[in-house]
Amino acid sequence: MDLVLNASEMAALFRQDPRTKADGGWQSLLVGLQSGCDRATGGISLAMRQRQRIRMYAFKYGNGGWESRLVAAFGRHLGPGLDLGLPAPDWTPKGPRS
Repeated sequence: MDLVLNASEMAALFRQDPRTKADGGWQSLLVGLQSGCDRATGGISLAMRQRQRIRMYAFKYGNGGWESRLVAAFGRHLGPGLDLGLPAPDWTPKGPRS
């Protein structure tokens, strides 16, 4: 799926420090997505597996900083559940904490 991120979506994506790539799953995901995004145009291509990981990290583990960044970066394109065109997950999203 090809997307063009706007300035605020790119800011959310590039908020993650690239030096954290080896720190864990969501850090690796965000830094990997950064490397696939054209900073000049905001263009990015997301494979099915990347879209599945975006949804999983945004909702499976509760809500924290990276989850809201994923929604901010990709919600306009993938919908509020980040699930546009994806099969139903085999887990139940936890959603935001109160």
